[in-house]
Amino acid sequence: MKRLGGTDAVFLSMEMPSWHQHVGGLTILEPGDEPVTFERLVTTVEERIGYAPKFTWRLKHVPLGFDRPVWVDDPSFDVHNHVRRIAVPSPGGRKEVGEVAGMLLSTQLDRRRPLWEVWYVEGLAHGRVALVMKYHHCLLDGVASASLATVLMDLEPNPAPGTILTPSPTEEEARAGDASDLGLIAESVWNNVRHPLHTARYVTGLAAKGLTMVDRFRRDERSRALISGPKTPFNEAIGPRRELAFASVALDDVRAVKARHDVKVNDVVLALCSTAMRNYLLARDALPDASLVTGVPVSLRAEGDQTMDNQVTTMFAFLATDLDDPVDRLHEIHRSANSAKEMTEALSAHPISSLGEVAAPLVLGAAFHAIYRGQLISRSPCRVNTCISNVPGPPVPLYLCGASITGVFPCSVILEGMGLNFTVLSYNDRLDFGLHVDPDLVPDPWTIVDGIPSALAELMAASSLGALTPVDDPFGPPVDASRNPHQAPAMAVP
Repeated sequence: MKRLGGTDAVFLSMEMPSWHQHVGGLTILEPGDEPVTFERLVTTVEERIGYAPKFTWRLKHVPLGFDRPVWVDDPSFDVHNHVRRIAVPSPGGRKEVGEVAGMLLSTQLDRRRPLWEVWYVEGLAHGRVALVMKYHHCLLDGVASASLATVLMDLEPNPAPGTILTPSPTEEEARAGDASDLGLIAESVWNNVRHPLHTARYVTGLAAKGLTMVDRFRRDERSRALISGPKTPFNEAIGPRRELAFASVALDDVRAVKARHDVKVNDVVLALCSTAMRNYLLARDALPDASLVTGVPVSLRAEGDQTMDNQVTTMFAFLATDLDDPVDRLHEIHRSANSAKEMTEALSAHPISSLGEVAAPLVLGAAFHAIYRGQLISRSPCRVNTCISNVPGPPVPLYLCGASITGVFPCSVILEGMGLNFTVLSYNDRLDFGLHVDPDLVPDPWTIVDGIPSALAELMAASSLGALTPVDDPFGPPVDASRNPHQAPAMAVP
């Protein structure tokens, strides 16, 4: 058996009726010579699931919640319980597909089975197909999920039989084993005997981190504001409903802005999201005087680490939404992100275990339920307005079931008190933005994502970099015969 990691256990304990803890995304397929049928998808997943054995494991909980759950092999695993189909009203465009994706993301996963689903979505315009994938955050993090794509996807439409991009797992990696209730109770007793020592180390490390933060706040007064972002219409208690909206920009354009201003690609990503939110709030006369604050997940995964557990921390940065000029906004974001990195590095000098390795699930679950029922996060003066994740993806075109993948729009968890989340994935020559929202707090997410290409156009114009590079539109009209049959037509910028 393989015990759940501490951070994974926290994600599991945090799940509430409106506080879903699954992540995923939307993939658009452009069929090639043959249609992408549901049966072909099921066969592909069935043939390749062995290369990602964690997707055949289910959770087994320790009786009474005295210790973290373990992964065990699911003896009744059946791929048909996880690969399903649904249709959008035909001909489905991006908004119809986003609405269906949101509906699928609004329900929690069945914990009696391996914690993932893939939905085959038919009815798209021009014979295209969409896939909506969802998996629990305790299963893997964003970087691991990007690497998982190599299991199902190919470098060419019709690869040779047996060709796959990832090596076969070892026998040890492929099996989680099983565990009896009695064995789990016995092991939990031994782990709880050691808890006082773990708790002491945790408290000592936490105190060291606290002192580091206090010293930082003392030397940099503005850093204090990072833990108290301003109130906005989307920073309220969240409900169970979700919606997904998405947009794309050319990666070369983002790199051009990066080079012109000597910043990072992630700084430009933050600036685009910042401008889109700023304009959305301005149009509703709801833009706060103070800058919005974002959480930015940072991978702790060592180079070459192919494990699928969560290895992530979060830094916090200003989005400079209080500045009118887009170039000034970008440079202020760059300064804030650099300061956040310094803070993260200073805190990492005092490593501590995850809270999930110290507190038993029984305690964690009770604490999170109390926080959830009392809406303590949404009512707290300590507030983060949004979360923006930038995940590196494949730099080359990919194919699935013989079809060209023309868009990969990811989504991540919406936290309590934070009604929108941006997740960005680099794919081939583009950046695909997925905006995951609670539609009761953000009733028109398309207004925000349509503002992302506009924000880049504004930034490029202010930087004397010319016009935007056209981006292939996965929902556009059929391609011309003179074009690559696996390339969609250019997308018009809103």
